[in-house]
Amino acid sequence: MSTHESKLTAPDAPEAGFGLGDFLAVLDKRKGLIVCITLLFVAVTAAVMISLPTLYSTSAVIMLDQRKNSVADAASVLSALPTDQPSVQNQIHVLASRDLALKVIDRLHLEIDPEFNTGLGHTPFGSSRDAIVSAFLSHLDVSALGVSTSIEVAFTSRDPQKAALIANTLAGLYTQDMVATKVAASRQAAQWLSDRMHQLSQQLQNQEGVIELYKAEHDLVESQPGSSLVNQQLMAINTQLVAAQSDLAEKKAAYDQVAVLAKTGNTADVTQVVNSKMIGDLRSQEAELVRQESDMASRYGPNHPKMQAIRNQRRDLAAKVQREVDGIAGSMQSELEIAKAHVASIDASLARVGRQARDANMARIKLSSLEANLASTRTMYESFVQRLRAVQGQDDIQIPEAQIISSAPVPTAPSAPHRALFIGASIPAGLLFAILVALLLERFGMSAPLATRPTLLTPEPLYAEPIRPLRPAMAQPDYPPNAAPAYAAAPSPAARYAPPPPPEMPPLLAELAASADLRLADWLLDNPASPYGLALNGLLERLIPGRTGQARVVTITAPAAEASKSVAVLSLARIAALRGLRTIILDADLGRLSPATANGGVAGFLQGLPLTTVLLKDRRSAVYLMSASPALWSQPRTADLLNHLKQHCDLILIDAAPPLTTGPWPPLARLSDAVVLYAAAKVPQPVLEAALRVLSAMAAPLKGLLLAR
Repeated sequence: MSTHESKLTAPDAPEAGFGLGDFLAVLDKRKGLIVCITLLFVAVTAAVMISLPTLYSTSAVIMLDQRKNSVADAASVLSALPTDQPSVQNQIHVLASRDLALKVIDRLHLEIDPEFNTGLGHTPFGSSRDAIVSAFLSHLDVSALGVSTSIEVAFTSRDPQKAALIANTLAGLYTQDMVATKVAASRQAAQWLSDRMHQLSQQLQNQEGVIELYKAEHDLVESQPGSSLVNQQLMAINTQLVAAQSDLAEKKAAYDQVAVLAKTGNTADVTQVVNSKMIGDLRSQEAELVRQESDMASRYGPNHPKMQAIRNQRRDLAAKVQREVDGIAGSMQSELEIAKAHVASIDASLARVGRQARDANMARIKLSSLEANLASTRTMYESFVQRLRAVQGQDDIQIPEAQIISSAPVPTAPSAPHRALFIGASIPAGLLFAILVALLLERFGMSAPLATRPTLLTPEPLYAEPIRPLRPAMAQPDYPPNAAPAYAAAPSPAARYAPPPPPEMPPLLAELAASADLRLADWLLDNPASPYGLALNGLLERLIPGRTGQARVVTITAPAAEASKSVAVLSLARIAALRGLRTIILDADLGRLSPATANGGVAGFLQGLPLTTVLLKDRRSAVYLMSASPALWSQPRTADLLNHLKQHCDLILIDAAPPLTTGPWPPLARLSDAVVLYAAAKVPQPVLEAALRVLSAMAAPLKGLLLAR
């Protein structure tokens, strides 16, 4: 048998025949021992409770305050203490920290208190500081009150006043530490801000000097903020250039027009282009001569001297006009050249100033970067100055973010130990312990174990006379259901007191693990290749050798009442069903596998119920079950039922009661094709031998022995 199988089956196997009556018998037998052990248990508990020191416990309550000081918090260095559950747990750890405990010890001089310094009087210097802190923390209990932001600080001591003093001191130091932490943070921040401000001030001076030096090196002079002289010059030259170019265009247009008119001889139109008084006067004189010539032409002929004189005057006037126009054209040409030269000069100046502006702009890019750095440093400097002014002077208005809402009172009643409770609880506990001891002594003591006590008919009456074999099964008469058969004739007086010879042991068919838990049969279906399943397969091969095709009726019984036998019967039936055998179980052993009245069973069939209504189907296999009362095996129709079942089944397993009973066994011996004796390892040898004699006397077809361990 494998280790796995033994673990699965052995622990669930109960001691056969141990019931309530046996339990009460043990109590009655061992009542003196039980009373003594119970009293001893109570006495020891009372002694321990009395020896323990009386302790007093008290607690202070601290609430994490969510309200903020509008003055102090405006310049607070540390953020407000959150009040969510993780933060509350963090504060609980702070309250139970070794550092805070050490402050309380130093404040109250607890290092000289024997309650915490247990080494006083034993060593020259007493316990170490770590040991004192550990002893202090063992008396401290810090916990949250529900889902609120309140924390309970409980302390236990042998002195009630000391317990209240330590709890209140711890709570007070915790709130003081909060203020000290904020003050230290403010001072540290102020010192850092001051140092940083001085660094920024020096950095500002250096950056301003670098900017001024850079402007001087690159001639970056500004007439007003944001506007350089080069840019102003560039704008002025651009304005001059535009004006010069406009003047040049006007003069060029006038000159071109005068030149064209002069070449075409249209000197009369020059006056419209050039505003000249002389030309205007000459044109007026010419108009007067034309009027006179027209007036004289009607009175004189064309060859008249006066007409010739007028014509000569007109020619002189035209020559004068032409000379004037030519002079004006020359003058306009000179002005045009001057305008061109002026535009060229302005262009040259613009190019020169443009180059200077480009150089200045390139230099101004780096200057802008330097000025941006300067502005950033100045902004940072001003921010640090404001922050330093806000942080300075906050030490006097710092308040803790937790307040003590309930100081620890001096306890008036002890909190531990609960002597009455423990002494009262020791009575039932001692009684249970005493009962357990009594059961163990009964199981492993001097007296015989209860499990070996016979629970059915004892074998002793069968030892009184030698047992003779019965006649063949076909010659046996039917017995009344409740009558016990006479197996043999009366022996001689000499043989009455002779010890019976030991019967011949049948062959061993298989060896199984014994368990009264039906879950073993369920486990078998999931593990058919286990050692338990292989043993059942070997047993099945011996019971039905060669598969002859004939149904067989196999009765499995035990020398004494054995619950594990029914588990083995069900397991064998399921193995047979797995191998394709049509199998049915007839439960004739007190309904261990099926209730005796379930669906009527054999009794219902004998009363006329259909076979389909009296059969029970196994929930996990193709096996069918039928309850069979021991009183029904002598009925003729029971044999007819077995013959009918043989026609439809391959294997009929009968879970039978022990053969030492006086009920169904003579009929069972005749109706069975094979009988297997299930022998548990705990069955006494005399009981096993008596069962073998009874089976032999009934001429039962004993196939062999099935050993269960």
